[in-house]
Amino acid sequence: MRMNVLKASALLVMMGVLGMSSGQAARPDDNGEGQKLEGTWKVTVTLRDCSLGTPVAPPFMSLLTFARGGTMTESTSSPMFFPAFRGPGHGVWHKTGGSTYAASSIAMITVNGALTRTQTITQTIEVNNEDSFTTTAATVKFFAPNGTQVGSGCATATGVRFELEEGI
Repeated sequence: MRMNVLKASALLVMMGVLGMSSGQAARPDDNGEGQKLEGTWKVTVTLRDCSLGTPVAPPFMSLLTFARGGTMTESTSSPMFFPAFRGPGHGVWHKTGGSTYAASSIAMITVNGALTRTQTITQTIEVNNEDSFTTTAATVKFFAPNGTQVGSGCATATGVRFELEEGI
């Protein structure tokens, strides 16, 4: 009986390892080149008038983390949400060609703990070199809890790779 349990456990472990490795092989961004975007970036965001392209507010800082496999997380210091609370953004990314990537994220906006809006950000990112990127056109959309779009905007951004400081 004990031998059957050990065999079954070993089989489950092997299936799990095979499943993980086949999933990794199937990821389109896991070809070594996706590593250009992987990591954490300090990003300066400028909200812009979608028609004119002129800034509509002072720039603010966000943090974007791009994980291997195509997921991302984001947090922002944008003052536009006060007194509401905007949670972290969660999303996906993939390489579209050369040093260009597409990313999309969603965040929840609450007031007194109640969901009032969601915010989606869709952007095209151009990695300039290993340590910087630019986003020349990001689309920002706001939705009511029932899914109805209630607003939109545009933004540009520049990112600098966040790295461990020397001596630490």
